[in-house]
Amino acid sequence: MRRKLPSLNQLRVFEVAARHESFKAAAEELCVTQAAVSHQVKALEAALGVRLFLRGVRKVELTEDARAFAHRLTGCLDAIAEAAEGISARGRGGTLRLSVAPFFGNRWLLPRLGALRAARPALDVQPVLSFDHVDLAAEGFDAALRYGLGDWPGTVSELVFRDVVGPVCTPHLVAGRAGPLPPEEIARLPLATARSWASDWGHWFRAAGLDPVPPLDETEYESRAFAFDCALSGNGVCLADSRLTGPDEAAGNLVRLSLVKLECAQGIHLVRPAAKPAHPDFETFLAWLREEAARGAAPGGSP
Repeated sequence: MRRKLPSLNQLRVFEVAARHESFKAAAEELCVTQAAVSHQVKALEAALGVRLFLRGVRKVELTEDARAFAHRLTGCLDAIAEAAEGISARGRGGTLRLSVAPFFGNRWLLPRLGALRAARPALDVQPVLSFDHVDLAAEGFDAALRYGLGDWPGTVSELVFRDVVGPVCTPHLVAGRAGPLPPEEIARLPLATARSWASDWGHWFRAAGLDPVPPLDETEYESRAFAFDCALSGNGVCLADSRLTGPDEAAGNLVRLSLVKLECAQGIHLVRPAAKPAHPDFETFLAWLREEAARGAAPGGSP
């Protein structure tokens, strides 16, 4: 059946003008003159045989019929854009642009990129290290690896793994004491904690059987990365997941002070913008991340 359609260019110009209820703003978005917008709208009105805008001295206003028409038209144009993205070269795959915090990126993801390329040669991931929780859609990112509870607004969040933590520090901080140490002794050491997760030490000590928890010598840091740096520099004990500390423990830079582990509510999530379709390789990358997380501390290692 042959469709009787108005000019698609006229429809596009009208939709932008209706969205802004301004010919001037529409002209700026479309990079044309205000006169060109007015001309296209008048041509569409003539083709449809209806008035779409009430024109004032300094403003234009949609008619009621035009408002309903514009609403449906916006949905149709969004569907066309989504379909075009799905069939384009970008939609069929291409690079998955990933925002990731330097702490997790340097210690966990980047050492595993060789394994990723070997296991998934068709999967092209471009990590961009950033301390900021960037606006993924606005900055052109397909996904991000974030640490927390998975409740970031405007995103779809998929858990990769939850933190399972225990106390670690440098060997010289506990020189002369053979581990594992009882929780009472650990409680007397200088402790480093991340501000957002300051209650973790109390939870860990109770899991280790120390209840009530005595007053602790705790220093709060802005992030878990800074708390980890405190431990690695020999200035305190931090709670950390062996998936991040494994290489330093194997090298003798850190020692684990207890076999007691605490599973936390927070963890690593792969997130994507909710306002746009998922990258075609999002699920494949998520599956690989979960496989690697289940392997253990070292890249390709065992639990």
